[in-house]
Amino acid sequence: MKRLLASLVVLAGTAGVACYQDDALHAPAISPTRVFITDAPFPFDTVGSVNIYVTKIEACSCVDSAAGDWVTIAAPNKSFDLLTLQQGTTAFVGESPIDAGQYNAIRMTINVDQSSIKYRDGTSAVVHWSTSNTGQIVLNTLIQKPLAVSATGSEIVIDFDVGSSFVYNLTGGNDFLLLPHLRAVTSAGTGTIAGIVTQAQAGGFVPVENADVTVYGGDPNRSSSTWYAVATGHTSRSGDYHVGFLMAGTYIVSIEQPRSPWLAAVTTPGVQVVAGGTDSLLVVLPLTGAGTYLHVTGPFTVGVGGTIVLHAAVGDSNGFPEPSPQVSWLSRDTSIAVVLQDSAFIADSLANAFVLGRGVGTVWIVASSGTLRDTVQVQVISTPPSNPVTSITLTPPSMTLAKGDSNYFAATLRDSAGNVLTTPQVSWFLTDSTGAARIIWASGDTAWVAGSSSGTSHIRVASQSKFKDATITVP
Repeated sequence: MKRLLASLVVLAGTAGVACYQDDALHAPAISPTRVFITDAPFPFDTVGSVNIYVTKIEACSCVDSAAGDWVTIAAPNKSFDLLTLQQGTTAFVGESPIDAGQYNAIRMTINVDQSSIKYRDGTSAVVHWSTSNTGQIVLNTLIQKPLAVSATGSEIVIDFDVGSSFVYNLTGGNDFLLLPHLRAVTSAGTGTIAGIVTQAQAGGFVPVENADVTVYGGDPNRSSSTWYAVATGHTSRSGDYHVGFLMAGTYIVSIEQPRSPWLAAVTTPGVQVVAGGTDSLLVVLPLTGAGTYLHVTGPFTVGVGGTIVLHAAVGDSNGFPEPSPQVSWLSRDTSIAVVLQDSAFIADSLANAFVLGRGVGTVWIVASSGTLRDTVQVQVISTPPSNPVTSITLTPPSMTLAKGDSNYFAATLRDSAGNVLTTPQVSWFLTDSTGAARIIWASGDTAWVAGSSSGTSHIRVASQSKFKDATITVP
């Protein structure tokens, strides 16, 4: 499945210092807020432009997306083509003075009537703009850490992950669905991870194009289900990638080429980002196995009525992909998804399976070749969501833990009518780095946390465009 991959960055020069959560904002800003836009590599070869008409950008000290006093950072009323902005290039958006302090939420309002995706021949693509296909819609960002606005001027960066936000052909209509993924940081104290991705070939190394780069936060010694994606990137034709505006700290970097199943993914823990610096991470993707294997890759999410393509590679006794693999496919629940066809790609050592989503749920797709087998789980979702999340409640609303003790938070998601929702994707992460508490395990609407040292930590749960914060106190 073709995917749009890019990022939009908004830089805002602002001012001031205050306390986290409920503390009021105080001193007026000395420096006005300045706003810019940038983008990352965009490999979708048939798209000519992705135009986002930004009406305004706002900030709030609130800890709940449903309430709070929002202040305007910029009101450009202007369209920006994300595809003209590459590798950290920025476009000025606007500026405005705001109060000094710490901001826990940033949101962007766009006018969908004046926004568009156009193909290279100038024709317009069909875009489903999530909550509404006319007028203005609000896109909320995720914030890992409260944004401190200093009196000497600060920059707020909004990373609009277009690769995750604009999903192509999810429902089989050759259209785009907006599932917004935005994050916000202050540029002060951020750094970059950059490098080249290659594979060994004919006694040397060749670049790997269109590899997915995902930067995670979390504990590498714990299950990957507890990690949370911080930012994404993509390799160019020369194998280069650049993921910027990462807060100083330690990350887990995963790199894979899902359209090349004979190449194994590489996950590198302990990647250190230093403020103002660039950490170089060069990665060589190895063969999937040293001997015979069957390995399936591809997108594992599809909408009802949409089709995705899964890729399979069969390795010979030396681990090299066979030139014409014979692979058979089946779905373990054809009421959720069905395999439409399978065919061999002799030229590139691939076998493809076309999987059609039929009903909401998860299903195992099985690939077989002789005695070899690989099984992957595919999620079929309803798009656009029939009942979007409008509010989140955390139970308990706050927590006190002794050192070494643990307890859990439960999130309740509701739609506009107050009905409890159980199917939307939920993300959990700590919004500070105090170390007072840590997430032991998180899955769905539940997160287990433990007290580590005296102090206060803050946890955030997010789903779609909504979020809710809670305080964890360790005496």
